[in-house]
Amino acid sequence: MPKRHDPAAARGPGPSKSSGSGAIGGLARFVLLGPEVTSAAPPPSVLLLARPGLESDELFADLAAREDLCLVRVATAVAATRMLEEMPVALVIACPETPAAAVDAVLAGVARASPGTPVLAIRTRQAPEPAGWNRHRVAVLRMPLLAGVLSRSIDVVLGMGPVPKSTRRGR
Repeated sequence: MPKRHDPAAARGPGPSKSSGSGAIGGLARFVLLGPEVTSAAPPPSVLLLARPGLESDELFADLAAREDLCLVRVATAVAATRMLEEMPVALVIACPETPAAAVDAVLAGVARASPGTPVLAIRTRQAPEPAGWNRHRVAVLRMPLLAGVLSRSIDVVLGMGPVPKSTRRGR
C-alpha cells in the first residue's frame, strides 16, 4: 500500500504508451454519445420597406430591440424586390411614407419570388387603400399606432405566439 504523503504515489502510475497509437495512458478521453447537438432555427426575416429617418426609426424602435426577428431594411421597392429574390422573407412591412405604387411593385415581387408571404402596410389615418390590396390580402394598420401594436401584430401574422385572452376585446 502506498504511503499517503508520498508525492510519487499521489501522481499515480507513470506514463504508459498504448499499443500503436503513441497516446499517453492516464489521460481521459471524452466522447459524447447521444443525439447530435443542433443549433436553433434562425429568426424569421422581416423586410422593412422604409426610408431612413427619425419617423421610421421611432416606428420600428421596438422591433429593432427584438432578438427573435431578423430585420432587413430597404429604402426602395426595387431593393425590396431584390431581397425577396435573394433570401427567404417571412413578412414584408411598408412604412406609412411608402407610396401605394411602391407597395404595388413589392406585391408583384412577392407574387413572383415568394407567393404567400404576408404584407403589412402601415398607412396614415386618411390614406386611401387601393382596391388591389384586398385581393392580395394586404393587412393595413392605421396610424397613429399605440406602443407595442406593431410588434404584437407581427407576432400574430407570423404565428409566434397566441394573443393572451386578457388582451382580447369582448371576452
